[in-house]
Amino acid sequence: MSRRRREVRLSRPGKVFVGLTLALGSAAVNTGNNVLFLLVSMMLAIMVLSGFVALGNLWRVRAAVLPGQVFTAGEPGDLLLRIHNARPWPLWLLELRLGDARRTLTRVGARQEALVALTWHPPLRGQPPLPALQMGSAFPFAFVWRGMHLAVEPADQPWVAPAASGQSLPPADLGHQEAEGGQPGGSGDLLWVRERRLGEGLGAVVWRRVDWSLGVQGELRLPTREREQAGQRRMLLDWESAALQRWPVEQRLQMLRAALDTALEQGRAWQLRMPAGMVTGCGRSGLEQAWLLLAQQPPLPILREADQRAPRPWGLRTAGQWLRRLPLPGGVGR
Repeated sequence: MSRRRREVRLSRPGKVFVGLTLALGSAAVNTGNNVLFLLVSMMLAIMVLSGFVALGNLWRVRAAVLPGQVFTAGEPGDLLLRIHNARPWPLWLLELRLGDARRTLTRVGARQEALVALTWHPPLRGQPPLPALQMGSAFPFAFVWRGMHLAVEPADQPWVAPAASGQSLPPADLGHQEAEGGQPGGSGDLLWVRERRLGEGLGAVVWRRVDWSLGVQGELRLPTREREQAGQRRMLLDWESAALQRWPVEQRLQMLRAALDTALEQGRAWQLRMPAGMVTGCGRSGLEQAWLLLAQQPPLPILREADQRAPRPWGLRTAGQWLRRLPLPGGVGR
């Protein structure tokens, strides 16, 4: 992740501290009291020290967005960032901002990493731009906030899948598109390896392929064999289905997402066929790959220019409102 520009500003306690320093400095000049001069000098030294320590607190600290994240349009989700502290001393009071979302890490140990989740509400499908991403710190006295704007690499940019449509088509409306996954009295051949479902036994777990490291949410994923069963059927979701051709692209994607959600709730096997590829799964197995195919289906929606425009500062907004209230020069003599 590359860095754009640095930012330095006084926090609210820092502004109060500066005002108090100016007041004591004025009193010291008027009264000539040496104790007040000494106190003002100490306060100025604390301000300078706070700025330098905050700058050193961010030295050799890296923040990167975890690649491969998939969100749902219109629904809030957690954007995961990895914080890496490569220094031989700990990192204190690191603050991360994503638009209006904020998260503060109290401490990151020396040469250690930490995961941070920031709430993001993606507006539409595809790859909409992320809000302003900042990393900064006000350590140690919270007087001076020093930070930097972070740019997300294109390869780490998250994808946004379509939300489920309120108008979904069951398999019967899709032309009974259910494909046979096994003959009556199935032979028990291995179909694929999927993730273990909740409440499922451990007999079919492929133990030699287990990754014993915990996932992002602290779960342990167990690969399980999916074998051919008697009369097994799977829901077939085809982009080229005749029942979907009369709908626009976005509504077709939302209907397919709703069908995937239905298959997930019922624990059924499914197969998604898109122009970019095909994914077969059962329950949550292969679900993220299916969401990614739906998110990447062209044409991608274009974010309006009004939505991309950053909000103006309060002073500029107020000045613009007053200027719009002024009468036009041509209308004075009327």
